[in-house]
Amino acid sequence: MAKKRRQAKIPTPRWEEHRGGAIGNTLLGQSFQFYGLIAVIALVVVALGIVGYAFWKDETEKRGRPGSTAVQVEDTKFRLDYFSDRLSMFVDQVGGQDSQAGAFTTAVPAVAETLIQEEIVRRFAGEKDVTASDEDVQAEIATRLGITVEDESFDTVFEQELSRSGLTEEEYREMIRAAVLQTKLLEKFESELPETAESVRYRQILVSTQEQADELIADIEGGGDFAALAAESSLDTATKEAGGEVGWVPRGVNASTEDLIFATEVGDLTSIPTASGILVIEVEEKADDRAIEEGQKRPLASRALESWVDENRSTLDVVNNMDLTDGDGEKIAWAVERVYPG
Repeated sequence: MAKKRRQAKIPTPRWEEHRGGAIGNTLLGQSFQFYGLIAVIALVVVALGIVGYAFWKDETEKRGRPGSTAVQVEDTKFRLDYFSDRLSMFVDQVGGQDSQAGAFTTAVPAVAETLIQEEIVRRFAGEKDVTASDEDVQAEIATRLGITVEDESFDTVFEQELSRSGLTEEEYREMIRAAVLQTKLLEKFESELPETAESVRYRQILVSTQEQADELIADIEGGGDFAALAAESSLDTATKEAGGEVGWVPRGVNASTEDLIFATEVGDLTSIPTASGILVIEVEEKADDRAIEEGQKRPLASRALESWVDENRSTLDVVNNMDLTDGDGEKIAWAVERVYPG
C-alpha cells in the first residue's frame, strides 16, 4: 500500500512571528488601553493648563489695567486710573451724569482731548513766551478753592480737594499749570489780533431737515418775509426773536460754516448742514476791512489758539486708547464702569 505523503510544514514568516494572542495587544509590556488612558490624561492636563493660563492672564491684566496707558503724547503717559479720576471731575463740573455733556459718549472723548491739549500746551507754551510759575499755579488753585493763598486753611482745604478728586498733588498742580498756560495763551493770541478783518453780516434760520430748508428758501425767493419766517420756524433761540439776525461776523470765528457764508453773494440764500441742523443763510452785507468789535476778540483768540494746538499736535505721536471708535474697548469699559456705576 502506498505511503500517505506528509504535508510539508510552511515556515512562519519572520514578520509574523510576534503577532496574535496577547502579544499583539501589548507594547513594552503595557496594553494599548493603558497608553490611551495616558494620552487622555495628558490632553486634560494640557487643556487645564491653557484654561488656567488664560484665567491667570486675564486676572493679571485686570489687576494691571488701572496702571495701563489711557492716553499717550510722545513719552508722556496718562494712566487709566488717572483718566477715570479726571472723567469723574469732568462729569461733576458739567452737571452730572444726567446732563447732555455728562453722558459717557460725550464725556470720554472730551476728557481724552483735554489731556492731549493740556500736554501740548505744557510742551509748546514756551515757544510763545508764555510760562506759568509756581506762584501762578498756587494762586489759581486758591481761586478754584474759593480762598486766598494766604488763608490759614489753604493746606487743609487743598488736601480735601485732592481727596475728593483722587489726584495726587503733582497731578493736580500739573492740571492747573496747563489751565494757567491756556489762559495766558488765550490772552496772548487776543493781544496779537489785527484791528480789522474781513467780515460779513447775515441772518439765519435753523431747521431740522434739508427738506424744510429747501421749502423756506423757495418761500423767501417767492416773496416770503425772512424775519417773519425766522420768528416762526427757527430753532435757534439766540436769533429767532431778532428775525434771524446774526450781525457782523469777522472771518475766523465760525470754522465750520464761514467758508460757505463768505462765498455767498450779498442778497443770495444758501443752506448749510451743521451738527445742530440745517441753516438757511441770507447774506446782507460784506466788508473787506471792518473793525473787530470788542466782543468778537475772545472768540477769534479761541479759534487762533485751537489752530495753534492742532498745528503742534500734528508734530507729535499721540495714542488715544479712549477713542470710542477705534480705541481699547476694555479700558473704556473699565473707566466708564468706575465713573458710571450701575
